[in-house]
Amino acid sequence: MPQYEFCVSLKVAHPNLDAERISDRLSMTPDSYCNAGADRVSNAGQPLGGVYENTIWSRDLTVGKLQADAILFEHFIAQKNEEFLHLKEFFHWVRSSGGTVEYFVGWFSTGSVNMNIVLDSDVMSSTSDLGLSIVLCAYPED
Repeated sequence: MPQYEFCVSLKVAHPNLDAERISDRLSMTPDSYCNAGADRVSNAGQPLGGVYENTIWSRDLTVGKLQADAILFEHFIAQKNEEFLHLKEFFHWVRSSGGTVEYFVGWFSTGSVNMNIVLDSDVMSSTSDLGLSIVLCAYPED
């Protein structure tokens, strides 16, 4: 049995697209966002100086961590790729106009430092076809 947990967010970044337009087009409410040109602030609301260069829009797709023994990461991504097929044109427009669209993944070891995910060619192809990148941040057990 695989021994890992994961969480996945959909993240959109763009130099001049407003977060509200992203939400409207995706029909989703972000868990966090900032608009390009807005003053930079910490999570606690303290000014950091300067402004955000890009709009950053993020939505948690897993609502916390998922256990690999309940659903494998690669199956989760394949399901999301199917769900997002109708957004392909928008994702490609975001990329062609200077932005990025990605699955931002937290990958956590649970009981073993030997974690294994297999992204077969079908999953990689469907992810690429949508214009999505996968950013994987691994957190091995201490």
